[in-house]
Amino acid sequence: MNRRAGRPQGGPRGGTEQANALAEFLLDLTAGATVRELAARYHVGKTLWGEYRAGVKIIPLELLDRLVRDHTPDEDTHRARLATATRLHAAATAAQRAQPAPEAAPGATPDGPAPEAATGATPGGPAPAAFAEPVGGPLGAAGGGPLRAAGGTPGEVVRRRRSRPLLLAAAGTALTLLAALVLVLAWGRPRDDAVYAAGPGGAGVFRWGGTDAAGWTRIGDEAKRLYAGPAGVFATRADDRLYRYEGEPGRWSPISEPGRDFAVSGEHVFRLAADGGSVAAWDGDGMSWTTIGGPATRLYGGAPGLFATEPGTGFIHRYEGVPFTWRRIGTAGAAFALTGEDLYGLVPDRTRVNRWRPEDRTEPWPIWAYAAGEAAELWGGGAGLFSTDASRSRLRVLADADNGVADQAWRDIGPAGAEMAVGGRAVYVLTGDRLRILRWSDGAWQEIGGPAQTLAAG
Repeated sequence: MNRRAGRPQGGPRGGTEQANALAEFLLDLTAGATVRELAARYHVGKTLWGEYRAGVKIIPLELLDRLVRDHTPDEDTHRARLATATRLHAAATAAQRAQPAPEAAPGATPDGPAPEAATGATPGGPAPAAFAEPVGGPLGAAGGGPLRAAGGTPGEVVRRRRSRPLLLAAAGTALTLLAALVLVLAWGRPRDDAVYAAGPGGAGVFRWGGTDAAGWTRIGDEAKRLYAGPAGVFATRADDRLYRYEGEPGRWSPISEPGRDFAVSGEHVFRLAADGGSVAAWDGDGMSWTTIGGPATRLYGGAPGLFATEPGTGFIHRYEGVPFTWRRIGTAGAAFALTGEDLYGLVPDRTRVNRWRPEDRTEPWPIWAYAAGEAAELWGGGAGLFSTDASRSRLRVLADADNGVADQAWRDIGPAGAEMAVGGRAVYVLTGDRLRILRWSDGAWQEIGGPAQTLAAG
């Protein structure tokens, strides 16, 4: 077989025959293209392209589909190639998951407490089909090795530290204490939220980090929907792809093909596929994603973790941190919201709100405690839980009832709006006419900007 431009020397070198077969298909499909050209066109790093074409990593199915579309001249050939690509991809990912687990990483404590066994089983029965692995294997698993200590193995780092002169070590300790004191002084006053808004019609993306309406900075050109959290700031555009803000005004990078829903939870970004058929986690590099679950209806991300609702039943599941490992924690709800600590669910008839806490491992069903009365919609974040009344015209916060009883109740705080976003210290309201952005915190309202199309707080 002739070697083409960009083909790894020695042919595919994947861990399984199925991975090598997929790599050969990919090599033929992209014949004549270098990894540099592929990286520029598809916004995936050159290193990843090399690994995909060598079979070392499994190319995400959506990227493979796009390659087939771009490199196929007619519809009949496209259908045939797509069927072949799907078959090879399913076989490669199934073979990858069937491989034995890697040995423990060097430096692991042999006599430490054993981690809790991960389970994908539904309380009282097998894993629900909606979050079980699809037939043919996961849609896009990516391997990854254990992390190593910076600058060498853990043992090498320890040896270098022990050889440090005593005086230098003492000076380092003093500098560390001084740095800690500076941080305490700098962070003594709680910092405000970062708020993001897209201008009317989605024109312009702006960041607010000030104290009044003059505190806005333009950071981007367009957005349909915004997402913000510890993982960063993200936006969908007219092409429905997801873009990541790179920290400098005007610098945004595409990281995902279109999806039905996206969610940010901690340092991670998650996507529900456009057809609702799978849930994936961003690998943090280019447009590479790893499939972690099957079909879902909606995603909810926040400090307590990632949650998804199951098609058909509406049951809510929590991702346990291992691909295709989800735990069913509740039945259907009209709405769900996450605060800094808990998950809240509005019952289907909207007559009450119940609360679930992540530490609850009760089997066969977790315990949901009554939290508040009727509501129309829910929003949550570090600043607390918020809702609208039955008319959807008034905004309320879940607060102490002030009746001497250990209970909480909804407290009306003002008019609702077209959109609400909850940050760590305040709730932000885009008024119904989308002309003003209002901030509520500690019982006081403040107008901070507008007009806008949409907003997010992180």
